[in-house]
Amino acid sequence: MRARKRNGVNKILLAGLGAAALSFTLTGVAESAVSGVPSVKPAALDMFKQAADLSAMLAIPGISFEWHAVPEDNSGKNTEQAENNTVPQSSTSSTEKPEQTSTPQETSQAQSTQQDTEIAGSTQSTPESVVDVIAPVQQSTSLISQNIRSDKDDLKQYTANDGVIEERTYGEISGDFAVQLYRGQLRNNTALPNDLILSEGCKTPDIKIELNGEPQVLIIHTHTTESYEPSYEDGHYDSSYSGRSLCPANSVVGVGAVISQKLADYGICTIHDGTVFDDPVYSNSYSRSYDRIQEILEQYPSIKVVLDIHRDGIADGDVRIAPVAEINGKKAAQIMIICGCDDGSGMLPDYMENLRFATFLQSNIEESYPGLTRPLLFDYRYYNQDITTGSLLIEVGALGNSIEQAKYSGELIGDAIAKALLKLS
Repeated sequence: MRARKRNGVNKILLAGLGAAALSFTLTGVAESAVSGVPSVKPAALDMFKQAADLSAMLAIPGISFEWHAVPEDNSGKNTEQAENNTVPQSSTSSTEKPEQTSTPQETSQAQSTQQDTEIAGSTQSTPESVVDVIAPVQQSTSLISQNIRSDKDDLKQYTANDGVIEERTYGEISGDFAVQLYRGQLRNNTALPNDLILSEGCKTPDIKIELNGEPQVLIIHTHTTESYEPSYEDGHYDSSYSGRSLCPANSVVGVGAVISQKLADYGICTIHDGTVFDDPVYSNSYSRSYDRIQEILEQYPSIKVVLDIHRDGIADGDVRIAPVAEINGKKAAQIMIICGCDDGSGMLPDYMENLRFATFLQSNIEESYPGLTRPLLFDYRYYNQDITTGSLLIEVGALGNSIEQAKYSGELIGDAIAKALLKLS
């Protein structure tokens, strides 16, 4: 497998750095950038890292998109929407920084030079109060929480209001890349025809969930310190806040705890691992999480589903965007599922199985909570999704959202995912 991946990387390298740099410039997901395959580090991959960084700095200032942020308003711009087949028109940017994933075919979101630096030192544990993690960290019959930190609240020092937060609701997309699922949509950024995705990708996933007390699901966070807006109610943000926190109650770890608890409540044995992969060094976070996932699977080979929970970074110029949906009269952070597609290199040989699982979850979440999801992103990305055929990345909200909105989304998707998995039992 590792040799096949290395051959795939070399093949992509021969395709030309120019195309790669352009791809990096035009993309939109904060989690992507390039690196070597986990534990495989060809020297040539440094060239792609440099191309990605250069692309981020020279990013085309603005993309026009097909999203409809609110009814009768097409002005919403989103960094997830920036694709190679769009036309540069208006200004968008991201609050995230490029991360090194595991295939040069992946693309990197345009980032500010401030966010292009390492995050070492950006997460601090200085304030005095300790904030409890959102879910129990002890073992129970259906939940195993491990490596959950107990850092103090490290966001209280961000009190300035020199930036604006704007709420947007991202609805249906249109265009040749839009695929209508049973419920919800898929954005097809691959060369695969839409009808193939519908006929093959929407089949029932070949995953068997067993309610026998053995772990079935792993929740993990490659970008562990990704956190949310601490002063959301003011409608402003502190520009010195980079969106990172080691305190689980502020970060995606707290959201993962909510999801894990929901799965456990339905009797689905779940492991929630809070190992920090992106602090003090951000680069190669995916390589480190890859190794950790493999360790856990060796200990618990019964695991079929691995969900890597992140939060996105969406901005329109200096305005940070909070994607929201109103569910049962309460604002929830919209979510986006990301599924990788093999690019011909053999790095994701079972990608269609992952896609079936992704469309299965997308449809079930939208059936339970219409409007909660943004269209599923199907693209030439990696994100360690070769580890299991149930491996997916889920963006829960963005930096502009409040932690309360993100946790509420965690409750909703935890409920919907649990119900979906029980259909596979």
